[in-house]
Amino acid sequence: MLIIPEEYIITKFFQYCGNVKYNKHNKTYQGSCSVCREGNSWLSKRRCYFLPDKNNIFCHNCGWSSGPFKWLQQVTGFNFKELNNDIENSGINIEIDNNASKSVEKIKVDDLPKDCINLSDEIQLNYYSDNIFVKQALNFLNTRKLSNAVNKPKTFYISLTDFVHKNRLIIPFYDSNNKILHYQSRDLFNAKSNKPRYLSKVNSEKTIFNLNNIDNTNENIFIFEGPLNACFCKNGIAVAGIQEKSIGSFTSKQLEQIKEFSSYKKIWVLDSQWLDKTSYNKSKILLSQDECVFIWPENIGKKCKDFNDIAIAIKSGGISTEYVLKHTYCGIKGDFLLGVIGNNHLHKN
Repeated sequence: MLIIPEEYIITKFFQYCGNVKYNKHNKTYQGSCSVCREGNSWLSKRRCYFLPDKNNIFCHNCGWSSGPFKWLQQVTGFNFKELNNDIENSGINIEIDNNASKSVEKIKVDDLPKDCINLSDEIQLNYYSDNIFVKQALNFLNTRKLSNAVNKPKTFYISLTDFVHKNRLIIPFYDSNNKILHYQSRDLFNAKSNKPRYLSKVNSEKTIFNLNNIDNTNENIFIFEGPLNACFCKNGIAVAGIQEKSIGSFTSKQLEQIKEFSSYKKIWVLDSQWLDKTSYNKSKILLSQDECVFIWPENIGKKCKDFNDIAIAIKSGGISTEYVLKHTYCGIKGDFLLGVIGNNHLHKN
């Protein structure tokens, strides 16, 4: 009989399902279904569940229901032998309960993925100078202008061995005390990978990116969707993704963190409302909640999707806060400008 460690199932659930969240109250995992992709609700709905106590995975959208073995074969495409080999090569320890004859969950949550290489450490970089994945990570940082970004984290990392985040760029989320509470990894080989572009730390609630970089002499905080975009604006922080129709914008942990900066004026800098319908819809919600939002000017917003695109286009590591403030609006003026952008979306449809 093939014994599937619970940690392996959880890892694959995070890998293949979208926007996964752990509910500590009923001890279940839920995310966007990797079988049906939930139609237009991918990443905005979590209707697929893994119930560890019942050893079952099911989706409220498409009706899929099975044990982990059948689900793993469906999402990975592995046959019995390939799945067994993948489990054996995963590095996850399998411990057997002689009475129950099942695997025992042993999950160790670390600050960073296994065996991380510091991409700012010259000694480590010299040692791995011939490694193609380290080279790719450094090339990504250079071509995306992240190497000299004005608000980048203390360092980026890469792991060559971690089961979930292997050969991906590791983005650390520091709190205001310079402690890493969370991290995300980004795919460096977009066309060659079947994993999502971004993966989050397993069994970790999202925190706010870059809190340790906030300058208390600046009265503004600029809240971005993704961490890499926040690297190009001083006092830029990030929530690591938004939900298009949700009235909430922070996780419970993020709400706790943001209270520390209640005296700052908060400005939301989402992706271009001209190119991204999710950002457009979320901007409308934020304005209705009396929040201030960066409204992309048409000449830039139709060419660049996010601040990383702008940085690449102008070959710079930073976009000035004055530029952001110039195009920041609240209330009726913001609603009016979004209406103009909305007409653009209607004409496209």
